[in-house]
Formats: sequence, C-alpha cells, structure tokens
Amino acid sequence: MRLLISIFSFWILACAGTASGQTRVIHSDILNEDRTIQVMLPASYDWAPDRSYPVLFLLDGESQFGHTKGSVEFLAEQGEIPELIVVAITSTVRIRDYTQTDWSSHWIGGGGAERFRTFLSEELIPQIEVEYRANGFRILIGHSAGGQFALFSLSSQPSLFHAYIALSPSLDWDDNLPQRALAESFERTDSVPAFLYFAWSDDSGRALEDDLALAETLRTASPPDLRWVAKGYPEETHGSIPLVAQIDALRELFRGYRFRDDAFAGGLAAAEAHFADLSKTVGYSIPVPENVMNGLGYDALHDHRIQEAIEIFRRNIEQNPNSANAYDSITDAYEEAAMWAEAAASSKRAAELAATCNHPSLHYFVEHAAKAAERYALESGNSNSR
Repeated sequence: MRLLISIFSFWILACAGTASGQTRVIHSDILNEDRTIQVMLPASYDWAPDRSYPVLFLLDGESQFGHTKGSVEFLAEQGEIPELIVVAITSTVRIRDYTQTDWSSHWIGGGGAERFRTFLSEELIPQIEVEYRANGFRILIGHSAGGQFALFSLSSQPSLFHAYIALSPSLDWDDNLPQRALAESFERTDSVPAFLYFAWSDDSGRALEDDLALAETLRTASPPDLRWVAKGYPEETHGSIPLVAQIDALRELFRGYRFRDDAFAGGLAAAEAHFADLSKTVGYSIPVPENVMNGLGYDALHDHRIQEAIEIFRRNIEQNPNSANAYDSITDAYEEAAMWAEAAASSKRAAELAATCNHPSLHYFVEHAAKAAERYALESGNSNSR
C-alpha cells in the first residue's frame, strides 16, 4: 500500500476482531478448583499463522485486564513493543495464592504461593503454550500481593518467567520476607538471566524504607545478568500505579524495539543488526518487524532504488507469507518497475489474503487488484498489437 495513499501503509493493517478477550474456565487439580482466565490474542494472530508471540501472564485479571489489554495493544500498534498474547488470571483467594508463608498474626490463610506457582508451571503455562502460538518467552505481572508473588517466583524459580514486573509489591509480609528471600536467592547463584521491573507508589515511612531496601539489594547483590529497574512513582497511589508503571515496564523490557526514523538510512543491514542485538538483550529471537521492513522498502522505492525495494519486499513476504499488506507493497514496486504480470499476481494475492480474514481495508486491496489486472491486460494487449 502506498505511503501517499494512506498512513496505514507504513504500519501493519491487521485483521479485525482477533484482539478481543476470550474468557475461559479451566480446572486445576493442583488448586482443586476452577480458575477463570481471559486471553487476548494479537491483532495479527489470524493473518499470520506462522508467527509466534511472547505471553504476558497477568495476575488479578478481574481488575487489571482492561487497562493492560489497551496498553499492550496501543504500544504494539505504535511499534514500541512486539505483539503479545495476554493471559489474565482471575483471582479467587489472593492472600492464599500470592504469599509464601502463613503470617497468622496479621493475616489468616496465607502460604499458598508455592502451590500457585506449581499450578502455573505444571498446568496453566503448558496448556497455554500448547493451545496458542507462544514462542516460549514469558512475562509475569503482579500488583500489590501479586507483586509479592512475582518476587517470590523470581527468588524461588527464576527460569519460570523471563521477565518479572512487580508493581507496589507487599514487602512488609512476614518481617520483610520478600526482600530477604530475594537476597538469599542471589547468594545462591551468580546467574539470573531475567528482567525485573520493581515500582513503588507514594509510600512513606516504613513502607518507603522497605522499597529502598529492596532497591539497594538489587544494586548491591543482584547477579550481573539480571536486568533490573527500580523506580518510584510518588505521584501515583497504591491503586493507580499499575496503569502508568506497567507501560514504562514494558517499554523498558523491550527498550530498543522501536526502530527510530533516523535509523532507516542504514537500510536493511542496519535493521537486521539492530534487532539481532536486541534479541541478545531481551533473550529470544526478534526478527525485523513487518512494519520496519515495509518502511525500508518504501524508502528504497521513493529513492528510485527499485530493484532494492523489490528485494526488501520479497524478504518481507518470506517472513510474513500471509500478510495482505506485504503483497500489496511489493505490487507498488512491481508497478514502478513496469512488471505488470508480477504486479497483477501479487495484488491478487493481497486481495485473497485480505478476504480470508475480513481485513478492514479489504475494499482497498480488491480495488488495487482490479486496477493492476486491468493495467496488465492493457499492457499485454499493447504488446501483442506491436
């Protein structure tokens, strides 16, 4: 799709409807109860059947899913982060599931964190990774007691997730057990190849002291391969912090994912090097995103480097063989090169792919295919008459 026709040609035009939440109930033998989850699939999930995605596991889904869904969708649309599958777990008994000890002098019924972690590792995660196209990279987000569980998971089984986001965690539990357990886990190992974002709100007094103590533990005792950020949000309350800090955390986790405008001058080689470096930092293979590949192709096309543009668009199709937009973009290059047969074929394929997933710009793709076919017929007729 031409940049001059629509700004959406630079970004990926996704099929409608795939990102809505799917509510499911699953039974856990480990917890001996039914658990409700909500699953948000990425916008490209239907039209990119060969693509797999990181999975964000979100605690307290009943209160956190709405804004998380919106933030993840928006950040991905803006090219700030990759698309994610979001799995939001509705709470039942939070104190039981998120705390690692029974602190009966203050709360009744705690101490089930290990069993809840086993539910995640042995039941929920395997089921999600079988039923959905997950790429194996897992993110855990928890707030308050859920943030406490995120720290527990990091200290007790750090390999279960690759990124931990603990928002205003309950650090006072059982004489500051979350901080003590994390410090002890750091003493037992010299390697934790993971990411941690720890955020606190408008705390004061003892609560702020606890926050700063955990930040100091991270600064002085964390293994060198643990990427971490500790940040205070004094303008946010304990309840409001997830909305703002979660966005910052995801941006920090995928820092560098956004390919800046001035980097396009380096061409495809620069983009491949950039995302190869990012892959090493984040911890899984991140290909050059479709929208970046598309932008590189149009840069070459507008500079009249037509053959280079065709090659880039071909690479884009190789990586995204079910993308209507990828086929439509190479049609523009073929038309510039007066390759009318190729243009007709690629635009027809774009329209076919758009139709299979009820693409919101289906009308445009069909219209472009008709014009390309008409031009091909015209040029073929002129050739035969000569």
